Amino acid sequence: MILTALVSLGLVVASLVPPAPLPVPMSDPGAPPALESFSWAIHDESADVKLASWNADRRRSMASVTKVMTAMIVLDEMRLDDTVTIPDVATSGFGSSAGLVTGEERRVYELLIAMLVRSGNDAAMTLAWHVGDDSVEAFVDQMNQRATELGMTNTRFANPHGLDAPDHYSTANDLLKLTLASLDYQVLQDIARIRLVKLPDDPTGRNRLLKNTNLLLGAYPGVVGLKTGDTPLAERVLISVAERGDRRLVGVVMGTDDHFRDTREILEWGFSTYGLRDRWLRPFFAEQGGAGAPVPDLGLSEGEMRRLRVMPALDDGRWRLSALADLPKAALIGDWLKDTIPGVDSEPDS
Repeated sequence: MILTALVSLGLVVASLVPPAPLPVPMSDPGAPPALESFSWAIHDESADVKLASWNADRRRSMASVTKVMTAMIVLDEMRLDDTVTIPDVATSGFGSSAGLVTGEERRVYELLIAMLVRSGNDAAMTLAWHVGDDSVEAFVDQMNQRATELGMTNTRFANPHGLDAPDHYSTANDLLKLTLASLDYQVLQDIARIRLVKLPDDPTGRNRLLKNTNLLLGAYPGVVGLKTGDTPLAERVLISVAERGDRRLVGVVMGTDDHFRDTREILEWGFSTYGLRDRWLRPFFAEQGGAGAPVPDLGLSEGEMRRLRVMPALDDGRWRLSALADLPKAALIGDWLKDTIPGVDSEPDS
């Protein structure tokens, strides 16, 4: 009875709306862009499907994206408010640094920020040293064990920071697996979103203002992470997470001179593809010009179909009506009306 009333109400409201064409689906996004990256992959996490890839099983140095695995192991083994002392082994290395000083004490949370935001090798070594009970090698063994558990069959870690080493490599496909696994670590994802942060001054009073190495944060719509990398052998690497509406894409680019450009291109292409709900509902609507699939017979009269066609679509900036699929016509129209007409409920107020 209620759904029948909703259908009747919908047809009345529809008759008051000026005629409009059927919703026009997105155009076919076509082939993925031609990137300069040696290897890359783009994955729709919301639909759990890889959209496209190139050379995705070719091994390469992975640079500082290594630190995502380091962070996952640390979060499994330590508490954020644990305090650790910076060892000499952490401050005597090479590469990017967060300015840590031997002997100073810092919380694990601060070190994770220094490692993921500033990409500090000194922070990575400090955390590995403590989790490995004063043995970086023991920590690296844990990293490789976790890689095996995640099915990263073409990955090998030789250190916790990502500096080039003969036995330190991964692939675009394996880095996809790593990034997807990292989504279960909310603290890691939250830290990866930080664009600028001030850590406590060092023991000499020097200011420590850290800027995120991921310049797509705040510059490309939807990007919320995750980690950059840059070494002579790896060239530039970026694993990215981007969200728009109910879609979340994960991208990997390896071996390029501009990881930000290539990531922008592959994410833009990825978001132009059909999402899971679009693919589900597409058969219900004809393409403009009659090139698409015909509208299925819903058992409505010609007049009712005309009114149905002019019902306004829910507009979130791209072609989509709702999350409905394969429902009887009354339920389809009734649920649509509940989202379209303010104040219309399926049950009366008590």
